[in-house]
Amino acid sequence: MIVNAESEQVTNGIINWPVRTGMFLVVVSWFIYVLYDNILGVYNRHTILPLVQEDIPASIGIGFAVAASAAAILTLMFSLVKRDLTKPETTMAIRIILFLEALYFILGFLPAVWVEGIPGSFNFSISKLFEVGIPSLVDAVAIPIVLSLLILSLNPNKPANGPIKWGLIAGTVYLFAFWVSNAGNWIGEVITKGLGYITDYPVNMLSFILTTVGLFLLTVYVADLTVKTAKLGQLSSVGLRKIGIILTALGLYLTFILLLWFIFGSVGGWGSWYAWFLGHGYLDLWGLTLPFVGLPLLFFPDAYGMANTSLSIKNMIAPLKRSQLNLLLFVTEALGMLFYAILSAAYYIVIPSTRVLIGEPIFRASITILGLIYLIDVVIIAVSSFLIRRRYKSNGLNRKLKS
Repeated sequence: MIVNAESEQVTNGIINWPVRTGMFLVVVSWFIYVLYDNILGVYNRHTILPLVQEDIPASIGIGFAVAASAAAILTLMFSLVKRDLTKPETTMAIRIILFLEALYFILGFLPAVWVEGIPGSFNFSISKLFEVGIPSLVDAVAIPIVLSLLILSLNPNKPANGPIKWGLIAGTVYLFAFWVSNAGNWIGEVITKGLGYITDYPVNMLSFILTTVGLFLLTVYVADLTVKTAKLGQLSSVGLRKIGIILTALGLYLTFILLLWFIFGSVGGWGSWYAWFLGHGYLDLWGLTLPFVGLPLLFFPDAYGMANTSLSIKNMIAPLKRSQLNLLLFVTEALGMLFYAILSAAYYIVIPSTRVLIGEPIFRASITILGLIYLIDVVIIAVSSFLIRRRYKSNGLNRKLKS
């Protein structure tokens, strides 16, 4: 990534280690999730036609995701032990990870379109079209295409402009696919149960709006960042902060929606929306940990603030010292990881059974309490970063006026 010298100083002095450990823990969470999904798929795949035509490729595909996440863990371990890879080594590692991930999306979702996602296929219905057909088609086609273009753009001997552009494009497509999947699940649910499933229950209405409208607006925000970065030709500190906003918002969305179920239960009765979400599959619950990376990035200086004033880094994060900010971020990562570990344990303990233990009192209570504390902690840190930035820019403007 290309940032100015001040941003590099902030990276090394303030958020370097929280970002590194955050990335590592997010990737570990990803590995925990896909490994569970892989084991579950192998042991519980259908054995009759035509569903077996969907399940076997999907099991192989999720195996590629397990390999991709394992490769990402090994790559980031070098960063944690302060043995950064060379540019060619890093490029090769990223290419392998992206290639494996592309295979996962092709094998994991394309057969689902053929088997039950298009008119005339097995068990097809209008609700299935929104829940399975359209989301699987986007996942199986759009994501592998942008990942392939990102792979081709990676070159250790050329500037990072190309990979940054295609990386952001890939991120935009990922989030678009995520919105299509989640919104499709809600639309399919409404088609099956009727509009009253939303209008009669405020909790469902809130979840529906956050999913269909909130995630769409977040996707538009990512697309806007991608366009502006492509025109600029580099990723500035402003862009890094915006990435922090995106990752934090996405993690908060997943955490909040999950806690709605733990607090209120299956409002309006059990349905496909809850089945997809709590099935630990379609909505990728490992994304609960995304604020581990997003929060540290929120403390990057604004390109029109710190870079153009004489204010020090110390003043930027006042009243927090660097060590205090680091400690706060590390505590958040530890709390969030404990929350995710207990949640995952509720699924892993009974594996390979498809039964989960999240409804058991000990799991439900501990997950709810830890989840609420984690959610509040992330919100407080996020709000604090904006207040600090506002104070910093205000001080910088005052100094300019006085001069």
